[in-house]
Formats: sequence, structure tokens, C-alpha cells
Amino acid sequence: MIKQIKNWFATLSSSEQRLLGVGSVLISLALIWVIVYLPVNQHIEQQVDINARLQSKLSQMQEMTGDMGATELVSVQEIPINMTFSSWLDQQLQQAGLQQMVNRTEPIDEDRISIWLQGVSFNQVVDWLELIAKTYAVQVDQIDINVVDSSLGLTEIRMRLVK
Repeated sequence: MIKQIKNWFATLSSSEQRLLGVGSVLISLALIWVIVYLPVNQHIEQQVDINARLQSKLSQMQEMTGDMGATELVSVQEIPINMTFSSWLDQQLQQAGLQQMVNRTEPIDEDRISIWLQGVSFNQVVDWLELIAKTYAVQVDQIDINVVDSSLGLTEIRMRLVK
């Protein structure tokens, strides 16, 4: 087959041979352009576009977290100076309606206290912990939760709070 093509090419005039050579080079360049260059270029443009959108989202998220951090810092209240952490916590438990579920409290030092709650609604405790964390920056250091009645959401909780 290749020998037939060589014979056919040899029968062409020199101008036809040059025209065929130039044409084949141009067709090869066009195929390389369509098969290689355009897809690679389109992929690069897509990646640049995706990168720009992700950068934009990142900057928006960083702005939002910066705003959130400033808001949280401003809204944190101090625990009254004239009250101990333990007595302040008793007052907060009373306001949340959790005082009757307290089985035991044990101050560890002036900034930490352990609390044992029995037969308490898990959701109520979580809501209360979220409130004191956002309002007074009191955090849970350790927590153990035992489910007493899953249908009612009742639990026994031992936790250590830190101011």
C-alpha cells in the first residue's frame, strides 16, 4: 500500500507534489489546532473561571467570618464580679428551669465547675449551653451523656463548665 502511494506521488508533477506537501502540512496544523490546542485552551479557561469564582467565595466567607467574630466579641457579657462562678451558674440554671434536675455540683476552682443533671431533656440542656456560651462565653470542657429515655429525650449528664 505504501509502495502504491509512493508510485502515485512520483507520477505527479513537481507543482502538484509541492501543493500536496503544503496542503498536508496545513491540514496537519488544522487538525492539531482542533484536536489539541482548542480543547486544552478551553479547559484552561474553565479552570481559571472556577478559580476566580472560588476565590470570590473564599473572600466572601472570610468577610462573613470576620463580621461574625466581631459580633460575637461585642455581645459577650461579663459574669458579675460580686458573684462566684458557682452561684452565678445556680442562678442561670434556675432561670433555665434546670435547677430541680441538678443532682450535684462540685466547684473545681474559681473558673471551673462540674455539674450532674438527672432526668433532664437533652434539647433543653443544649439550648441552655448555647445561650450561656454565646452570652457569657462559658464553655463545656468535658461532658458525659447517658440516655435514660430516648422516646422522651431524657438524659443523665455530667459536664464540666469553664468560664
